[in-house]
Amino acid sequence: MEIEIKGHSGCQIDIVNGGDSLFINKSTYDKDYIPRLYKQALKQRNASKIVYQHIRVPEIYSIERMDEYLNIKMEYIYSKNYVDYFEDAGFDQISYFIKALKIFIDSEIENSKMTSINKNIVINKYNDICDRVAKNDFISKDTDIYIILEKSLIVFTELDEEINIPVGQCHGDLTFSNILFNGNNYYLIDFLDSFLESPLLDLVKIRQDSNYGWSQLMYEHDFDIVRMKIISDKIDKEIDAYYSKYDWYNKYYNAFQLMNFLRVVQYAKEERTVVFLKKVLNSIL
Repeated sequence: MEIEIKGHSGCQIDIVNGGDSLFINKSTYDKDYIPRLYKQALKQRNASKIVYQHIRVPEIYSIERMDEYLNIKMEYIYSKNYVDYFEDAGFDQISYFIKALKIFIDSEIENSKMTSINKNIVINKYNDICDRVAKNDFISKDTDIYIILEKSLIVFTELDEEINIPVGQCHGDLTFSNILFNGNNYYLIDFLDSFLESPLLDLVKIRQDSNYGWSQLMYEHDFDIVRMKIISDKIDKEIDAYYSKYDWYNKYYNAFQLMNFLRVVQYAKEERTVVFLKKVLNSIL
């Protein structure tokens, strides 16, 4: 028995009854997307072999890759999404979740190395975003977007020639929507290959939700907005305060959060999304 569920980025995701247990099939026929999804599957497979306290990663059972097709068979997790979990959780449970996030990101930092990267890596990514914005018919003539891009270039050009940050490990897309909640265990899904493998990018991603509410904007069902805001604020303040002990976090977080949301802008296709992104980007600038 297969149950198809909603996928993203050209993927089909099926819940399959294997007899004794369920598993997930994630597949694509998109030839352009196959190489990236393959890298993501390898990244998740490697992460699943690492032991984290309270953090788990679904096991990858097999990866079947052909020229025109890719299928990933992985462990199915009985769990809640972040909205359902947050709406039922008490503050003790939220504190436990925050502790688990800190342990995970601390482990990434410990397994990364302070590295000097040339700011041209950031500038090149910015230029790539500009090219993609120009090709996106929905926003290519939006003057507000181009003003934001011009202001952003100033931020990136004013960065140090050599940016000293930890490089080595990161999830790549550590958002609320990519965390499954099973009691006091938290499962990370949808690992993403990033232009820079740095724990700083995971801090950027988690605060993309805790500070700015990106995943809430994408959520398609009703939820308690006030409760979500209170919980998100608690997570954001504790994460921000905890990692403020690092000079690299204090110095470069805003620039990389700016880059993060610019990377979202390039794919925007809906007016409400563009309005939201403009507000966020202007607040960062």
